[in-house]
Amino acid sequence: MQMPTVEYKEINMDDYTLSMQILKPAGFMETSHYPLLLLVDGTPGGQMVSEQFLMDWATVLVSSFGAIVVRCDGRGSGFQGTNLLHRVQKKLGVYEEQDQKDALNLILKEPYVDGTRVGAFGKVYGGYVTSLLVSGEESPVKCGAVLSPITDFELYASAFSERYLGLPKPDPRAYTMANLAHRASQFMDKKFLIIHPTADEKVHFQHTAKFIAQLINEKANYTLQIYPDEGHFIHSEATRQHLSQSLVNFFEECFRLPERVFEEALEEESEDEG
Repeated sequence: MQMPTVEYKEINMDDYTLSMQILKPAGFMETSHYPLLLLVDGTPGGQMVSEQFLMDWATVLVSSFGAIVVRCDGRGSGFQGTNLLHRVQKKLGVYEEQDQKDALNLILKEPYVDGTRVGAFGKVYGGYVTSLLVSGEESPVKCGAVLSPITDFELYASAFSERYLGLPKPDPRAYTMANLAHRASQFMDKKFLIIHPTADEKVHFQHTAKFIAQLINEKANYTLQIYPDEGHFIHSEATRQHLSQSLVNFFEECFRLPERVFEEALEEESEDEG
């Protein structure tokens, strides 16, 4: 397996700088059309873009299935000053969703990205932001997978929720606006995979159970995969391998071209090389 090539970009937005990391297949060609996977975190104070060496299931997607993987840090991310970090106060999800969309729109302008094959993945808070991206109006994201997603901040650790949303009483509006339940009807035409260990001690399974009840009420599309009695950090090696393979399979299926389109793409590449 050949390792991906890694590029870094600093993009000046209206009033902040968006950091972006792009992983491309080793045999990358500007004239080809590649599917795109956005890896999402967005946790206040977190950081996705760094020079740390990583080799995970997303690396397999790049090296074995020819996908492009993008990570980015926008407003609310860490190590860029308190002004940027505190933008998300009482507005969890608002700026994070917008910044990830802006990053997607920028990379989708590149001629080598296939805008019909765009996916996103996130876990915990990143799962929350990924869910917003998948369900957003006119979202380019066609399929999304989330692991242990936060869906209701009243169910999450109060130290985190109250730091960014305040107390839920007497004014619960910030919590209501941040709840994923109001997006349930917007998953109708998407491929959406929810993965959750049932013994998750950090993001209780109740988050997923309540959310899928809303999805069912709205007749929305989703697939649920659970890991019985497994905790948040998934200590079982067999379970970790199963999780990685499940994610690779999900996005490989999502990014697969219809047979006719695949044949046409091969013909175009042959002509370009000729």
